[in-house]
Amino acid sequence: MSDTAKSPLPLRWLLVCLLPLFTAVYFHFFPATPGSSGFLINGIILACECTFLFKYVLFALITHHLKGEFAYRRQTALLFLPLILLVVYIFYYFGAF
Repeated sequence: MSDTAKSPLPLRWLLVCLLPLFTAVYFHFFPATPGSSGFLINGIILACECTFLFKYVLFALITHHLKGEFAYRRQTALLFLPLILLVVYIFYYFGAF
């Protein structure tokens, strides 16, 4: 088996990129009614999702660092970029800008 076949990075990229995208698209097409608590609940769901994904990527990064897999560590560190975009979207969702 080649080294790239054992790599967990494609699955992590799909999870970190597609899960927030699907959630944001769902909240866009099925918005909460104005004045209800659904708006706040949707925002909390987004924030919890971001927190879970941040911990997931951080643990993967620490694992690669401890195993000495510096190429994987560098590639895993790039997974923080979609999470930064998710944080920006959460601020946008709550009307910060």
